[in-house]
Amino acid sequence: MKVFISPKEWSHSIDRFEPDHMVSLQDPDADLSDLRPEWIKKENHFVGLFYDCDIPGHEHAPKTDCIHEVIDWLNPRCKSDSKNQFIIHCDAGLGRSPAIGYIAWALHYGPGLEEKAFSKMQDSCFKTQIIPNTIIVMHADDYLKRDGKLSEVLTQWNHRVTWRRTFR
Repeated sequence: MKVFISPKEWSHSIDRFEPDHMVSLQDPDADLSDLRPEWIKKENHFVGLFYDCDIPGHEHAPKTDCIHEVIDWLNPRCKSDSKNQFIIHCDAGLGRSPAIGYIAWALHYGPGLEEKAFSKMQDSCFKTQIIPNTIIVMHADDYLKRDGKLSEVLTQWNHRVTWRRTFR
């Protein structure tokens, strides 16, 4: 499996590799007319509509059912023997897409390898100051019954980086 995490503006580029699956994470009011490049089959494209709000209880925070939908779509495509090549993008490629990329790798590696999944997510991003959405990861942790392990790895990382303001 390969994953490339990017901003929306890079989602049609094949410079790094040619993806065969795409996850587009957009605001509910976003223009969706030009999301999928011609080489991605319609059935291999998931569009999730939720905001990148990282404030628990906020009206725009990602809802549980939205994250469950993404996970349900990714799960059969991210098995340990998967050869799929994903591009996962949101507007900036910094919050929603790294969180979902982390979940994709966690599905691929399975329980107990959350640190490896987080490291692979980081490798899947360009060297930038990513800020994976903690609410998305918390929803995934609950849904996948990971007993807080996904969130724990993210929280430890949040404490180490200088640009992160929240430490959930």
